[in-house]
Amino acid sequence: MEENIKQKRELIAAISNLFLRFGLRSTSMDDIANHLKISKKTLYQQFANKDDVVEQVMLYRRDEKIKNTDVNQLAKKNPIVVMSEIRDFMVSDLGSRLPANHFDLRKYHPAVYERVAKQEEESTKKFLVALLDNGIKQELFRKDIDKELQLYLLGKQLHFLKDPEITSKLEYPISVIISTIFINFIYAISTEKGLKEFERLKNTAKRPEDG
Repeated sequence: MEENIKQKRELIAAISNLFLRFGLRSTSMDDIANHLKISKKTLYQQFANKDDVVEQVMLYRRDEKIKNTDVNQLAKKNPIVVMSEIRDFMVSDLGSRLPANHFDLRKYHPAVYERVAKQEEESTKKFLVALLDNGIKQELFRKDIDKELQLYLLGKQLHFLKDPEITSKLEYPISVIISTIFINFIYAISTEKGLKEFERLKNTAKRPEDG
C-alpha cells in the first residue's frame, strides 16, 4: 500500500515538472503518457481525467510547499528571517513557469482552481497568523496590528503578480517589486526592536558581497 502511494506521488511529481516545462494547458494526457513512457490505460487507472491530474498536481505542490513549514516549529525561528525566506521563495516561484500554470488553471480548470485556491488560502493564512503571533511574543511586531487587515493587504498585493498578463508589463523587475512589498509590510507591523533587527539582518546579508 505504502509503495503504491509512493509510486503515485513520484508520478504526480513527474507530471508537475512536465506542466512547468511545457505548460499546463499544452500538456495533454497523450503527452503525459508519451513523455513518461507509460500507457494511457495506466494513466487513467490513476486519474479520472485531465481535471483530476491538474488538481492532484496542485495539491502535491501545496503539500511540498508547506511540509517544511510546521507551525509548531515557528517559535524556534526568527520571524523576520522567515519573512525573508518567504520573499526569496516567492521571487523564485514567480520567476518560473508557475504564474503561467496558475493562469491556465484559473482559465481552463475553474472548478479545480476554486477548490485548490481555497485550501491554499486557508493553510497560508494559518501559517502567517502563527508567524505574526510569534513576532508579537518576541516583541518584534506590534501588539496593536490588525492581523486580518495586514494579511489581506499583503495577499492582495502579491496575488496580482501571479497573472502573467500583468507581470509581462511590469516596469520594474519582479524581484524588486516583491522585496519592496515585503519591506513595506515589515515596516508596517514592526516595533522599534523589530526594525533594528531587520536592519541588522540586512547588513549581515550584505557583508559577504562586500568582501
